[in-house]
Amino acid sequence: MMNIHLLKKTFYKTLFPPKFGNKRIQALYNFISENDSDAASWTIDGQLQEFISIIKSFDQNDIQYFFERIGLWNSYYLVIISDKFLDGHVKTNVKYDLGKIYAKIFLLYEDSDPYFLIDNLEIAVTMYESKIDVATLIDLTSKIELMHHKKLITRQQRNYNIQFINSLTDELSN
Repeated sequence: MMNIHLLKKTFYKTLFPPKFGNKRIQALYNFISENDSDAASWTIDGQLQEFISIIKSFDQNDIQYFFERIGLWNSYYLVIISDKFLDGHVKTNVKYDLGKIYAKIFLLYEDSDPYFLIDNLEIAVTMYESKIDVATLIDLTSKIELMHHKKLITRQQRNYNIQFINSLTDELSN
């Protein structure tokens, strides 16, 4: 039953894409939806540069708006966005903490199995030298525990990620 609901939701979003009340978020959505089929082959002299140009102009209000409307996004598009955050060209050109944003996308990623994002959580946080607040660290721990409980990740993945989160918690204490 859950898969049928997800299929209906994805089908609806495909036929009737969301209209955002924020031009930058709408531009990002339109760009991702037009370029999702070849996202793995984006280059710095093509789509990757366009992606960077769009997100580079974001301010705090845009990021807040993005998270307030995250439920309108196709889950595959969120994976594409998160994956592009890990590109060195993006890190070089975007000056805000995408590791923290990656972690928050991971927390809010409900439409499909979030194990697509867990494998790169540590990379994103480390790459951007993210300073994640205690509340988010607690939420990350809870999400990882829930994923393990639902058997979406192995015990080894659970232990590794909990150890990583604990190391971030220790850094905040020092």
